[in-house]
Amino acid sequence: MQGILLGVNAFSVILSLVLGFVTIYLSAFISAKRASKVRPIELLRNSGDIKIKQKKLKVPKVIQKLFGTGGVLAYKNLKRSKRKYRTTVISIAVSVCVFITINAFIGNAFDISQNYYEDYEYNIKVYCNKEYIEKIASLEDIEEYYVLYEEKNYNYFRIYDKEKIEKNYYEPEDDYKSMQILGLDDETFRKYAEKVGVNYEKVKDAGILVDNYVTYHETDGKTEKRDERIYKYKIGDTIVGKIGDTTIEKVNGETKEVFKNDKEIKIKVGAISDIRPYGMEKTYYQSGIIVVNIDRFKDIEYDVKMFSIESSNASRLEQNIYNLNADIGVINFEEQAKQEKAMVLVIQIFLYGFIGVITLIGVTNIFNTITSNMELRQKEFAMLKSIGMTKKEFNRMINLETIFYGTKSLLYGIALGMVGTYFLYMSFKSQNGGKFFVPSGAIILSVVSVFILIFVIMKYSVRKINKQNTIETIRKDNI
Repeated sequence: MQGILLGVNAFSVILSLVLGFVTIYLSAFISAKRASKVRPIELLRNSGDIKIKQKKLKVPKVIQKLFGTGGVLAYKNLKRSKRKYRTTVISIAVSVCVFITINAFIGNAFDISQNYYEDYEYNIKVYCNKEYIEKIASLEDIEEYYVLYEEKNYNYFRIYDKEKIEKNYYEPEDDYKSMQILGLDDETFRKYAEKVGVNYEKVKDAGILVDNYVTYHETDGKTEKRDERIYKYKIGDTIVGKIGDTTIEKVNGETKEVFKNDKEIKIKVGAISDIRPYGMEKTYYQSGIIVVNIDRFKDIEYDVKMFSIESSNASRLEQNIYNLNADIGVINFEEQAKQEKAMVLVIQIFLYGFIGVITLIGVTNIFNTITSNMELRQKEFAMLKSIGMTKKEFNRMINLETIFYGTKSLLYGIALGMVGTYFLYMSFKSQNGGKFFVPSGAIILSVVSVFILIFVIMKYSVRKINKQNTIETIRKDNI
């Protein structure tokens, strides 16, 4: 695996500095402008913090029934102080949204890297000539292997019967539609038939038609994955086509593809499946594949297409294969999977670090906002206590305020997070065709964390307020 180089982008640094400066400047400017509009006497008396609106606030009946007087007071307090709590709500909502969306991104990215290899029954794929098959098969660390053959002119098993071809898959001016002939030795064909779910005895002298082509269609703004058939053949039908040599020649002054030594081939369809043979699992052609037993169809000339191996030590086997001939092509899926996982881990560390920074900023902002708001409401709390509100009732009112705006923040944050998750799903869908999933773990963690955070901060603020003398708090704002 290649090392990862650490680099610093000058543009990113400059942009961060500019954004930081602009943000701080605007924050200070807006605050100063608002402060300049308040009369000095109001600032000295701190009378501008609590404004009782003449308009009567309506409280939903469900809140009154569920939470009683404490709930009514808590609800009215939040309604009167919308601007004070707006920053807190926005901070929490943004933090929750970012956490859910990034968590969904990490989940999708990890699923793609995991699912890409999950259907493989091997961890090494080799591209080589026939002469190396026995040499490679004799090497150590091989548990099982599958040799996939191809008809030497595999692109040109030509089907001329257009009645057997779906109209979407050939041009009217074309004379034929090509089909790919792939072969397996008798033992491997038996395993493949078992994998497909058909009786070997019924298909050993026939072919298994792999007739599905994956397409993606946009319908009403949604991407839909479809497995479409290319041919109209049914089990028991016989595919009649031609194979032969291909050359490029000039005919009447035009360069054309010319077929020579044509030979008619007939293959009975023993089964139809969407399971591709070993080595072809993730490969899709806009043509069908007919898989045959090479020991039964000896009138077809074959070349080795690929050699798939399940190895107990993929890295050592890879090196041993290269020692036979450095020009042999080897794909080590086990090593690729490790690299994918390592890359996902790096991305996870970066993204969770980003979440941590955003969360830390959000927590600091929430702490400052809540504690400041609670300090500004000291006189209000003192007046409530002076008219008979007990400590228990006061604590209950504060806890209900916590629940109300914590719930409001979570509703916004989770809704935005789900929107972000959906857009991520749409972008990943074309790659893995997976199903949309709700990041329930991230949502539950967000809900628990938000309520714990707000409860702890409110508890801290209330403890400071409870230590103060009620009468002194009421009197200290008067001049």
